[in-house]
Amino acid sequence: MDWIELLERYGIPLVVAGLFWVYIQKQQKYINEELSKSLKDYFGRNESILIKLIDNSKQQQIELSKLKSYLKAIVELMSALSGNGLRDKFMRIMERNENR
Repeated sequence: MDWIELLERYGIPLVVAGLFWVYIQKQQKYINEELSKSLKDYFGRNESILIKLIDNSKQQQIELSKLKSYLKAIVELMSALSGNGLRDKFMRIMERNENR
């Protein structure tokens, strides 16, 4: 059908409403297909970044606990070698730092 024939048969408001309906259908198809894919990709990237951050945080906690145990061993060795009550002083300082 020709545009003029449609206008004469149904009138301007119905033809415009039909054009809007076609436009909305195409827009909805674009949103459902293209943007949904983009959002899934974006979510996947964010999820992988979050997993890596959690892994790194856990790794840092493990390293920190190792360093604390090394420090405690060094303090005990130093205090045992000094033999003048230095061990108790160091242990009190370390306990205060752990409680913070």
